[in-house]
Amino acid sequence: MKRITILVTLLLSSTVFAYDFASPSEPSAKIIMNHSINAKQLFPMRLLMVNGENITVRGSAVWLSPGEYELRFSPTIDTNYTTKTVSVRERNGMRELKNTLKITVEDGKSYYVAYDASSSETKDWEPVVYKVK
Repeated sequence: MKRITILVTLLLSSTVFAYDFASPSEPSAKIIMNHSINAKQLFPMRLLMVNGENITVRGSAVWLSPGEYELRFSPTIDTNYTTKTVSVRERNGMRELKNTLKITVEDGKSYYVAYDASSSETKDWEPVVYKVK
């Protein structure tokens, strides 16, 4: 009985996180999340959700069919940066960081996204598209 429960749990969890990403060989756009520039306060992110649907966490790149999307991320901000630039009071409020990005992608393009923490106000930090190729 225990083995059946484990098997059912594994099957259900894989279907819950089975977002249908496009293949690079199909008409698609590439979203690149790990090519950031810390010197410009652009930090890498991990993709958590696509259009409100949970996915298996992705940290490098994904391909999406052309269209409009709402992407939810988890930023990976360098703790040395936050310790130097953010007050203790503000760090307590960092749980409420903006983490969604609405984007329209086109076939054949690559979108470089990052978490922009360049503002002196953490309320202005957010995911951005900083380059399109």
